[in-house]
Amino acid sequence: MKPATKAFVNGKIYTMDGSICEAVAFKKDIILKVGTKDEVMKVTDNSTQIINMEGKTMLPGFIDTHTHLVGYGISLTTVDLEGARSIGEVVDRCKKFINTNDLKEGQWLIGRGWNQNQFVDDNRFPDRHDLDKVSLKHPVLLLRVCGHIGSVNSMALEEVGVSSETFIAGGSFDHDEEGTPNGIIREASLEWFKKNRCLTDDHEYIRKGILEGAAELLKYGVTTVHTEDSYDLGYSGDFKHIADTYRQMAANQELPIRIYQKISLPKREDIELFLNGDLRTGQGDHYYKIGPMKQWCDGTIGARTAALREPYTDDPDNYGILVYEGDELYHNVKMAHDSGMQVCLHAIGDAALEMVIEAYERVQNENPKASRHRIVHCQVGDRKLYERLQPLNVSLNIQTAQTASDWPMMKSRLGDEREKDSHNWRTLTDLGICLTGGSDIPVEGPDVLYGVYAAVTRKDLKGKPESGWLPEQKLTVEEAFKTYTINAAYSSYDEDVKGSITEGKLADVVLLDRDPFEVEVQDLINIEVCMTVVGGDIKWTK
Repeated sequence: MKPATKAFVNGKIYTMDGSICEAVAFKKDIILKVGTKDEVMKVTDNSTQIINMEGKTMLPGFIDTHTHLVGYGISLTTVDLEGARSIGEVVDRCKKFINTNDLKEGQWLIGRGWNQNQFVDDNRFPDRHDLDKVSLKHPVLLLRVCGHIGSVNSMALEEVGVSSETFIAGGSFDHDEEGTPNGIIREASLEWFKKNRCLTDDHEYIRKGILEGAAELLKYGVTTVHTEDSYDLGYSGDFKHIADTYRQMAANQELPIRIYQKISLPKREDIELFLNGDLRTGQGDHYYKIGPMKQWCDGTIGARTAALREPYTDDPDNYGILVYEGDELYHNVKMAHDSGMQVCLHAIGDAALEMVIEAYERVQNENPKASRHRIVHCQVGDRKLYERLQPLNVSLNIQTAQTASDWPMMKSRLGDEREKDSHNWRTLTDLGICLTGGSDIPVEGPDVLYGVYAAVTRKDLKGKPESGWLPEQKLTVEEAFKTYTINAAYSSYDEDVKGSITEGKLADVVLLDRDPFEVEVQDLINIEVCMTVVGGDIKWTK
């Protein structure tokens, strides 16, 4: 037998398959041996690279199951509006970006991250009148932090051809009192707008987003992402263009991390067109693999577009937005399910969750399959809805960082009783439902340790609330890390090749400076990634 190519010794390795050991050896991109230092050294020779972990802690490489990688990478080079405290500050940041980057007339200005809930003077959405102050010579598109609401200026409306008669089902264009579009665009209308703006489909544009985003993710120990990229952050190309870029990069060994591709197919005709091709869930290799069909069923709590069965407590005439009717969603899911596609549905409000459950129940009753369909977010529900998830074998792609950021508004949006049934990660875990960790970048940051901290403490970065928000819903440290490792691997049918440090699996690992199972839980956020290894290669080191 040929010797190991790399061996890590003198550490503490949590394999996530039930063992703790001190050393591991890789043979190229596969884990060859796990055990004691003496056991591992027996499979090495003088050609093996020996790395002394010096007591540091190793875990399986982190799997982020809900990202927008292209959009995240591109967002790193566009206007960052996170933390803006007023519409005036949003305008000023945009003007500064135009001047600093010498943006040519007619070139789109794109930004993301504004949150009206953080504005200190006026908690409203920026509109075209505000953004016309940014520029009358550049079309402007600024996405809310959640990505479900966009604000544009007059030039952008004109360039895309939005008029008072423009209508897109499942979304809306807000209007001034005189009936003209005011530049605030919601949900499906925003996706239509982004798709139809004039941006050249450019492989290099996509490739740059992938490389920029992946470079950041490696700093946080992320070795695999499940990503949905179509139209994100204003990209107007279609899935084929994105897939071609990924496949080309995989063939050229340019992908720094592994990709499980979610595919946005919002309409029936999109699904039919895709299914006429030969791509299906699971096709590909260990670096680029086709994943599930993705659809959005509602919006977000922050934007008051998440679909609720009862109206918003702080907006009593508003129930949010359901993108689909029940039968429409069922037929969409059925087409994908019957054709061998995994399905991934965004549902935040309880009305959307109920509709998703009904669709999954119907297709499974009619055509039982071990499909491992998915729900993204699942933030508002109740015990009866959660119990209906159990027999469906769905996985929930949760974002615990959003648990930390959203808690201050949940009571005002939902009231006392519905708040108690929100972000119920302990309840869902105890029901035996597979929870997987995700960041939703660029909605939140990519820090996995922050996600673990939020799941375990139910606190934000300021340590609030003092006892944790709904503290009975806390996860253990082990449960939290499982959402980013073995559970995440299961959700993409990859439990035999990744998610744990097990002999024969892919050599994807992360090295931490401290043991997360031994530090005080409030210190989880302070643990640092020292090294990230993908396929046996050190891709990032501190």
